[in-house]
Amino acid sequence: MNTFAKVRDVMARGVVTCGVNATADEMARLMIGNHVSALVITDEQLDACGVVTKTDLVARYGQDLSQVTAESIMSATLLTVSPAASVKEAIQSMLMNHVHQLVVVTEANAHRRPVGIFTLTDAVALMGGQAATAQSSDPRCEECVRRFLSISGQVDERHASGPCG
Repeated sequence: MNTFAKVRDVMARGVVTCGVNATADEMARLMIGNHVSALVITDEQLDACGVVTKTDLVARYGQDLSQVTAESIMSATLLTVSPAASVKEAIQSMLMNHVHQLVVVTEANAHRRPVGIFTLTDAVALMGGQAATAQSSDPRCEECVRRFLSISGQVDERHASGPCG
């Protein structure tokens, strides 16, 4: 195990993002289509400003999902880490804050641009000697969200590569 590893060495590159005006049904499709359990919410300048998890969406069961926006349900307290931070620092932050992931951001000129995600799974993969970032999707969770929110079909191409809303 490399005890000197940096977050940039093991983080999942690329981030699935959504704009603050994205609706809950759009966010559910993005999560399912991209096999992720959370979306980074970005403002008009594409800076990270919050996060919406599958739990945030499921808590809105029974509501008109087309009327629920990312801004209204996102966790505005965004836990971030620098790509240059040590993996040990990132793990300590996740454990102290009782979260499973941190948004990796570059900060320059007052901007916080999301560039990756660092998860507990990434840390375990590093501990297990895995060279590549461990990306897994729990099909049970995906199917549960799909049934729970009655979502079907593919993600719109306009959402798969960048912000929506």
